[in-house]
Amino acid sequence: MPLVGSETVLAIALAFLGAGVAGCGPSLARVSGTVTFNGEPVSKGTVTLVPADGRGSASGGLIENGRYAIKKVQPGEKIVQLVATYPMGPQKDDDGSESVLYGDLMPAAWGRASEQKVTVVAAGVTKDFAIEGPDPRQKK
Repeated sequence: MPLVGSETVLAIALAFLGAGVAGCGPSLARVSGTVTFNGEPVSKGTVTLVPADGRGSASGGLIENGRYAIKKVQPGEKIVQLVATYPMGPQKDDDGSESVLYGDLMPAAWGRASEQKVTVVAAGVTKDFAIEGPDPRQKK
């Protein structure tokens, strides 16, 4: 699914990161690990952990060179959402200027409708995500 441009990707990432800062307390955990797609490290994207029970705030972090770390995560069961952007190419904007159009590498099952879960404990969690699926960067 294409995204509008690099500004949109940055705004989404910052919103997820900002959501993770709320709710500081003594029992917050750290979640970290790796993210690969078809065996290759994901160069950049985001990991978002959403409370499965709908209570509390989401926590998020950036994926950089296949690694991520999210600090200050409230313990409990979380739904995992992954986004891994890649440039699809230039596009003409309404005002005639050009911007880069981005797509999401991750299969839809890992996006906003994700049902993938991880349980976060106060001691922290290391969780690696090895995602397999059709590569949208490959032209058919």
